[in-house]
This record gives sequence, structure tokens and C-alpha cells, in this order.
Amino acid sequence: MPQLPIIIPIIVTGLLVGSAMRNGGRGISKKRLGGASLLSGVLNGVGAYVVNLLMPQPTTTFFRAGATANFTVPAAVRQNSEMVFYVSSIVAGILIPLIIVGIAMIYSRGRQGGEEVELQDSDLEK
Repeated sequence: MPQLPIIIPIIVTGLLVGSAMRNGGRGISKKRLGGASLLSGVLNGVGAYVVNLLMPQPTTTFFRAGATANFTVPAAVRQNSEMVFYVSSIVAGILIPLIIVGIAMIYSRGRQGGEEVELQDSDLEK
């Protein structure tokens, strides 16, 4: 089975963080974070489907006592493993931006409650 594609959620996370930085530090709403996470999950699922179409699962090779035998994977097992691959790709696509940006939101809210230190012009001249 191919590895889970994670490039799409990383790109979506980068776009989400970039849009937050462009907004002047106003932050990201929970609704926007949820929408971006769902979009990332759907796109990651589509990407997983395309990867599975381009690189289908090979036949399984068993090694026993120096003898090699090739067996094809039964259709029921292949369909089940493909479904697990698609579902796990969607879940990974949802969780990656949600966790990365969610932790950043929690951290930034925690820092807002603390003391804010402002630099004065006299401090910069030293």
C-alpha cells in the first residue's frame, strides 16, 4: 500500500497561516479553520485516489525457505485496504491543518493573557 499523501494538507496549512499573517495578526476564525481542514481532507482523499490509480498495489510475494511465490491479492482484501487508505488519507488531511493551526491559536490566546512588553524608543537606541 502506498504511503499517505501529506503534501496537500501541508500546502493548505501554509495558505491558512499565510492568510492569517496577511490579515495583520487578527487571527483565524474557528469556522475558517474548520472549512480549511475539511477542504484539505477532501483534496487529500482525491489525491490518494489518484495515487492509487497511478500506482496500483502490486502482487504479494511470499518468501519461505528460499522459495519465492507470487500471489495476487484477492479483490475483497484489496478493496478493503483501498477503503482504509482513502479514509485514513481523509482523516490525515483533516487533522494536519486542524492540529497545527489549532495549537498555534491556543498558544497565541495563552500569550495574550500574559504581560505585553512594549519597547520604547529609548530602549532601541541603547
